[in-house]
Order: sequence, then structure tokens, then C-alpha cells
Amino acid sequence: MKAESIVIQRPERQSAAQKLMFAIVTVAAWVFWVFLWLPLVTLGAWAFGLHDAWLQLHVLDREEDSGNLRIVLGCAMASAAVFAAWSMYNYKRFAGRQKRRGNAPVDVVETARSIGATTDDALRMQSHRRVVVRVADDGFMSLDDAR
Repeated sequence: MKAESIVIQRPERQSAAQKLMFAIVTVAAWVFWVFLWLPLVTLGAWAFGLHDAWLQLHVLDREEDSGNLRIVLGCAMASAAVFAAWSMYNYKRFAGRQKRRGNAPVDVVETARSIGATTDDALRMQSHRRVVVRVADDGFMSLDDAR
């Protein structure tokens, strides 16, 4: 069995159930990957003093109804909403569009005219791998040597 036969080459032929299943598996894999990094993130947070900030904002401020924590969580939720809205806007704007346009072919005569050379010289430049070109004081080019 070839490896190419396992991978789905035509995603438009997938059913909605297959797409949903692949999405669930992908989200589960990302959650597991983040879960594996959690101890290192916790260590970094403690190193940068976030544990002390948590104590000051939440644990030691229980009597005052933990207003500071609500402010921090509100700012975090607002930031998440702004970034989610921005990403959805960009998705709606750019999804499914070709990002780069192909280049139009350029005729040899047009190329020769733009570089200030004759059509014969442009054809010889195009057919050789290396050429030596001399540029005159008036800006026109001439082919010196073609190899």
C-alpha cells in the first residue's frame, strides 16, 4: 500500500462527518500538545512573578469582592474578542482567493525594446547560458560575447 493512498488528495470529496471528525481530532491533538507544555509554562509564570500577581489580585483580595481580578479578566476577554473578530474579518475577506497573480508572458521584441537592444541580440541572449553585454554611454546595449 502506498502512503499516498492513505492521505486524502481530494478534500472536496470528504463528507461533512469526515470533516467534523478530522476537526475534532485536530483540536484534541492541539489540546494535548498544549497540555504537555503546561508544566513549563507554569514554571515560566512563577519565574516572572505571575504567582505573586495571582495572590495579590485574587487570594488576598477576597474581602473586597476581587474587583481587580474582574478587571483583568474583562480586559483579557475584550482582547480575545477583538482578536477573534479581526481574524474572522480577515478570513471572510481573504479565504478562497488566490493570493498571487500569474505573470503575463513578455514577447522577445518587447524585451529587446525595453532593454535597448536589437531583437537579434535579445534572441541570442535568451538562447545562451552566459553572455557579456556592453552598455554604451547613450544607454543602448550590445552583445559582446555569447557562450
